Amino acid sequence: MKFIYIDESGSRDQGDVFVTCGLMVDAYKLRKKTADFDQRLEALFAKHPGNRADFKTSRFINGKGGWREIDAVERKEFLKSVCELAVENGGKIFGLGLSFAAFDVATAAGHAQPVGTTYWLASAMFTACLVQKKMQVVKNSKGLTVVIMDDNKLEMPKLSDELYQGNAWFDGLYQLRGKKRGKTVWLERTKKDRFDHIINTAFAIKSDHSSMVQVADAISYVYRRDLELTANTEAWAGEKEYYAELVAILEPARETHGHCPDEPCVNFFKAAKHPEWKL
Repeated sequence: MKFIYIDESGSRDQGDVFVTCGLMVDAYKLRKKTADFDQRLEALFAKHPGNRADFKTSRFINGKGGWREIDAVERKEFLKSVCELAVENGGKIFGLGLSFAAFDVATAAGHAQPVGTTYWLASAMFTACLVQKKMQVVKNSKGLTVVIMDDNKLEMPKLSDELYQGNAWFDGLYQLRGKKRGKTVWLERTKKDRFDHIINTAFAIKSDHSSMVQVADAISYVYRRDLELTANTEAWAGEKEYYAELVAILEPARETHGHCPDEPCVNFFKAAKHPEWKL
């Protein structure tokens, strides 16, 4: 069994970039991975006059609130260590980087997407499809993947419904190739095998109750800020180089979508993604 902890970073009032990222960990490695993160976070919180609920990567790394009392160099080293620990010992990253401008164009383009104009649900479903695509071809894979999200009371029920119902619109994102009448074709999915490598619901948890969700928040923010800096000026000297270094740590562990059929679902996400995001 595997667990993937997913969070997001960005909103329309903060800029053009929205990133959803999940960190996948094998069940037998989860206890140690969680303990390692908990230990590092508790050591950090011991220096911070606030509380655990105040830990959001964007506030932390930019020294907002009580975090300004921790030296900037120490904050940068801590975030780097989180990225390194995340991908150690087989940690895998799944996710999507959207441009709000591109997403709005894509939603109006007639792809018939069942997520409507909801970028949170669209990103979460793409991430789930990517998990299904990659896990279904793992040899001797044992157990299903459990999806755990930072709590979003409005959208979570919709995500659980989509995973349970298995809308055929998403099939193209995780179809398999096989032989049919001697020809290699994209094999049709059925209700029985849609999302058959994911437990057919998603579980919500408050970010301050899970260090793993806080790690997913850190990964999402790192990718978001790296994308933002392709168009925006640095907030401090060396910022662009710093986030490029962090992405270089994460990127070898990030799963990308790869080859897929020419279907409305695929075209929708190709159109909606940030132009600098490798799908």
